[in-house]
Amino acid sequence: MSLRYFCSRFYSAAIKREEIDDIMEISYKKIFGIAFPIILGSLAQNLISLADTIFLGNLGEVQLGAAALAVIFYQVIFMVAFGFGVGSQIMMARRLGQGQNHSIGRIFQHSLYFLLATAFLCLGLWQVFGENLIGLMVNSEETAHAVLEYLDARVFGFPLAFACVAFNAFYVGIARTRNISIATLIMGGVNILLDYALVFGVWGFPRLEMAGAAWASVIAEGCGLLCYIVLTRFSGIRKTYAVFTRFPFHPGLIGSLLRLSYPVMIQYFLSFANYFLFFLFIEGLGQHALAVANITRSMYVLFLIPTWGFASTTATLTSFLCGQDRTGEIRTVVWKCILLVSLCITFIVVLYLSFHQKILGIFTMDANLAAESFIPSLVVILATYLMGIAQIVFNTILGRGRTKAGFFIEFANMFLYFLYGWVFIHIGHCPVSVAFGTEVTYSVGLLLISLGYMYFMKKRGRLDNLSV
Repeated sequence: MSLRYFCSRFYSAAIKREEIDDIMEISYKKIFGIAFPIILGSLAQNLISLADTIFLGNLGEVQLGAAALAVIFYQVIFMVAFGFGVGSQIMMARRLGQGQNHSIGRIFQHSLYFLLATAFLCLGLWQVFGENLIGLMVNSEETAHAVLEYLDARVFGFPLAFACVAFNAFYVGIARTRNISIATLIMGGVNILLDYALVFGVWGFPRLEMAGAAWASVIAEGCGLLCYIVLTRFSGIRKTYAVFTRFPFHPGLIGSLLRLSYPVMIQYFLSFANYFLFFLFIEGLGQHALAVANITRSMYVLFLIPTWGFASTTATLTSFLCGQDRTGEIRTVVWKCILLVSLCITFIVVLYLSFHQKILGIFTMDANLAAESFIPSLVVILATYLMGIAQIVFNTILGRGRTKAGFFIEFANMFLYFLYGWVFIHIGHCPVSVAFGTEVTYSVGLLLISLGYMYFMKKRGRLDNLSV
């Protein structure tokens, strides 16, 4: 059986016009069909950071706390690429709705060029400023050393991870998300196996601890990228969207992508930078509080996995409907996505509450540490439901191409997030459960500000008249 035949099991030899017509009816089945592979992909991607947290948490409290700071610092930089990917996804979805298939391959290639250049720039900047930066931000010398041990290896995954962002944006943009789940499930599986081997030094591998978790993640991202390339190369998608056709380099297209994407890039960067600052505040409460917060963060990531799938689906379908001049159906998409994401979150929460002692015990051998993480996890469950609704509403704004508005909404909301953290954590030295009230504040703020913006723009007749 040839490799081409194997890959064609996931995609037909060519994507015909009827497949675009299949999106014409925005049913629950269609929405879930687009979102589910993204959810699986998000699960596998988050398994990388979760696996790092789990294995490092079993080394000790210092490593568990340091893992939170190291993983989130990496994500702060990664979100710059992710934000650019969102802009690329929106533009590609709009071209899909307009029937301009070959333009999609051109957009994909130029987004890949930009993302790779950005990755090598970030890698170079880390080599010059990384050690001093972490030393300035982290109070504990022991924690700072562990963070650096992880990041000095982890940053070599930037080119691989940023290239995966380009492929992610492409598949979400054309609403063909199955390859995302295949690539990222492979990525997650490889990472878990190598985490165990390299953190603890089994199966003949050296015991690298913090650095071992980082190298496991880098190798896993390389496997994910290779999977994307192979699946795309040996499927009909390659021809339909001219993915690997050589297009002349046009700086103007990079400029158009940046104009659409830069508000989202800044938005995501500042959002995760704020989250990193939240953990720096927590670190001021001590290593024990930081370890509890990292376990809580890990559970929050798991609870949020359906949200990212349905939020991405909302943005893609909104942009597609705008391209088809069917903006009146966006409200239907929103309500259906809210119902589906709420059901998915409830399924995860019920499983967690039924087995919470065993689940929390995975992250640490300290029974008291695991028990102290339960109450904060209830706070983030509330935040998860609110975030699911807020992100779906917010992504209808991004899907309309109003990324600048998205930036200002996010910026205003981040101020509330920072203010809560500063008052209650940094000044008030509150318990970890109260500290995670920041997530509830963030979710409520995002929802209310997004709804207010859409009401104002609709009243002025300017909500759906933006070209991308």
